[in-house]
Amino acid sequence: MNEKIRLLPAVKARALDGTEYRLPSELGGERNLIAVAFERNHQDDVDSWLGDFAELEHEHPGLIAYEMPTISRRFGPVRGVIDGKMADAIPDPKTRARTITAYTDVGRVRDSLGLPDTKQIAVIVCDRNGVVSWLARGKRGDEAAAGLRAALNG
Repeated sequence: MNEKIRLLPAVKARALDGTEYRLPSELGGERNLIAVAFERNHQDDVDSWLGDFAELEHEHPGLIAYEMPTISRRFGPVRGVIDGKMADAIPDPKTRARTITAYTDVGRVRDSLGLPDTKQIAVIVCDRNGVVSWLARGKRGDEAAAGLRAALNG
């Protein structure tokens, strides 16, 4: 059975430190570990993965972890306010540099990643072409964390 290829679609984005990106081609890693969040209340789920992200970056040279709040383009006119509040809440410059907001067509991102909805975060591993080699949804669980480690070691 052929599984549909999941892709991080091409989007313009900006890190909270002001760096502009064209994703996925301008991601910094050979492999990129990304927590894609769709709703404001998803931050706790993203945070549940951050310990693993730090460990895995250390264990796997060429892997860079990101957070990617994915926000409807209709909020683009107030991007400065939204991004400013997020940046104010993140004191660490490295974390601000790795938090990349995409004001885009959320449905296109959802569909390209093969997600049924945006009620949970998606944690993905992808290359600079956007090809997703691993995906899990929701808060960190032991089974998902083990699957991520296996995918990166495989």
